[in-house]
Order: sequence, then structure tokens, then C-alpha cells
Amino acid sequence: MPTLTTLDDIKALRETWQIECKLAQGRDGEGSLPEDIWETYSAFANTQGGDIFLGLRELAPGHYELAGISNTAKVIRELTEKLDNPKLVSANILCIDSISIITIDNKDLIQIQVPKAAIYLRPVYIGGDPLNGSYVRSGDADIKLDAERVRKMQAKVRGELVGK
Repeated sequence: MPTLTTLDDIKALRETWQIECKLAQGRDGEGSLPEDIWETYSAFANTQGGDIFLGLRELAPGHYELAGISNTAKVIRELTEKLDNPKLVSANILCIDSISIITIDNKDLIQIQVPKAAIYLRPVYIGGDPLNGSYVRSGDADIKLDAERVRKMQAKVRGELVGK
């Protein structure tokens, strides 16, 4: 888990297989949950987990600045409400300690620590259909799984659950 406490920490931050950065300011500039957060949530849950930082603007590939989120409560409420919607995401694997607000230079950003999902929950998918909404993380990208890979993941889960 990376620790961000200064602007230099943000300048040194790079997206990796366990770090994703998103602006999340919304149309009004006050803050809004990005629509593409769910692919990253699924990918982290199905791989090794990771951290999503909301409130960072990408200046150039791999270079970020602190933009901040004015209304963090709104964004966190939106996240927690949507996590409990099975039509949107198959499993809420976050706990109360998974979401934190970090204040740097009088601006707030949100850190979401997505753990690796328990075997019996995998694949964690979006949109109500595991064959069309399962992702894994590769490098700094969320990769959509094809139906064959999803079936293999499901078979592996079944095998591990029955002790094969």
C-alpha cells in the first residue's frame, strides 16, 4: 500500500498492476465516482488487489498532479451505495477501513484499497454477467476476460472449494 503524504509522493506515483489513479471530479468539479472505476475494482479483486486513488489528474502518461475532490462525502456515498447493487457489481469486498481520505496541500483525495477477493467470490464481475464483466489486472491496464478464461476461473474456484 503506497503512502501519499506530500506533493512529491504524488509526483513519484506511477500506475502499476496494483495502483490506479483517476481524476473523479465530475461535471460540476465537486467530485463524482468515475464510471470506469468498476473495471479496475473487478481487475484488482480478481488479481492481487490494489489501490485506487481518486483526485489525481494525469498530466502526461505516468505523471500526476493533485486536483483534489471537493465533496469527498458524496463520492464515498456513491461508491458504497453502488457496491451494494448486485446489478452493478457481484460482490462488495471492501470494509470500512478500505476507504480513506488523504489531505495534501489543503486538497482531499480518496484512497480505496481493494483486496484480492476470496476464492469463493471470484470472479468479481460487473454488469450482472460474469462472462461479459470480469477483468484482471496486467501491468497498468484492466483486461477484460473472454468467456473461456472466465469459465476456467470458475472451474478452478469450484475445484479449490471441493478440495481438488
